[in-house]
Amino acid sequence: MERDGFTHWITDHAVPEATAAHLLQEKSHPLESPSDQREIKRYQRTKLLTGLLNSAIVFSFTVLVLGSGLTVSVEEWVRTFGWNDYLTLLGFAGVLGIAESVLTLPLRWYAGFFLEHKYRLSNQSLGAWLWERTKGLLVGLPLGAILLITLFFCIRTYEALWWVPVGGILFFFSVILARLAPVFIFPLFYKFRPLEDGALKERIAALCQQVGVAVKGIFVFNLSKTTKKANAAFTGLGSSKRIILGDTLVANFTDEEIETIFAHELGHYTLNHVWKMILVGTISTFLGLYFTATLYETSLQWFGFSSRETIAGLPLLGLWLSLYSLVTSPLNNMLSRAFENAADGYAVRTSGNKKAFANALQKLGAVNMADQSPHPVIEFLFYSHPSLEKRIRAVEGM
Repeated sequence: MERDGFTHWITDHAVPEATAAHLLQEKSHPLESPSDQREIKRYQRTKLLTGLLNSAIVFSFTVLVLGSGLTVSVEEWVRTFGWNDYLTLLGFAGVLGIAESVLTLPLRWYAGFFLEHKYRLSNQSLGAWLWERTKGLLVGLPLGAILLITLFFCIRTYEALWWVPVGGILFFFSVILARLAPVFIFPLFYKFRPLEDGALKERIAALCQQVGVAVKGIFVFNLSKTTKKANAAFTGLGSSKRIILGDTLVANFTDEEIETIFAHELGHYTLNHVWKMILVGTISTFLGLYFTATLYETSLQWFGFSSRETIAGLPLLGLWLSLYSLVTSPLNNMLSRAFENAADGYAVRTSGNKKAFANALQKLGAVNMADQSPHPVIEFLFYSHPSLEKRIRAVEGM
């Protein structure tokens, strides 16, 4: 499960992070030696560069197929099957999607499989890794098809104001998905079981009673089937709200440490961070769609398209949305980091055990091989969580 708009993780999946296997067994603190720190930074730098390179390849591919007229050729070829416009749209998107996937597969394999094994982080065979990617594709394709058809319908129906209904539909879609994902989608990738009775559950129940919050969904999931990393998250909305703990976390952290991690996730729950992120995301989406619609109208003629309804020109929307995301992502990350700081403070106040929480953060940094002090520019641009060094310093100062 990747990090998303309706899931808050205790550590940041959007930022490169990894682990050395023995650290989990020893329950030790972060790697301290200069050589280990250099290895961590080398790993994270490689992950970051491959991610940026992948984005650059996708962007360049989109510009190339638009500028060369290849999108027109693909649309014309798909239309030879005699399909209606909507089936033609799906066929067009399928052809370009396959081409892009083939183009980026080597980088995705390198970053997602080879590099993880090189640093002894992954528990997956190549077959298991491919199957997880396939499952993600099978889940994403129907959702993507629905959104694509909806987008095309709105462009044809509402003309220049298509971005208004699309923004509203995306908001509705995000809320529904946030409610359904923990129950119907996440279990496709991991097995979830309620936290077993015992000292840890008693601690968590006492903490919930202390703050007057009834959290029914506390689950452990088999994160170890894919990785040696440890993590926890708050996810869902309404009746699907739940806090999930990786089995690697439960098995290798003390009850005190897990309690403070739970308190952090409880902070997201209590402070309504998911709803706030959805609200901010919706405002950002409307603004992005407005600017995209404006630029789309202007740039169609640059590539020789005469109508906004042309299927061959639709990749332009992705081009402008990606540029908008490039500009706004650092701002979204700033907000996310503020929420993480607030949840950290909540964890310390409710648990009353800042030492255990600081230890938990240190151990998470160790098992996830998180860079304790990334360059400030890198942190500002790409980190949705404050750096480990800043988080621990803030906790110790509370």
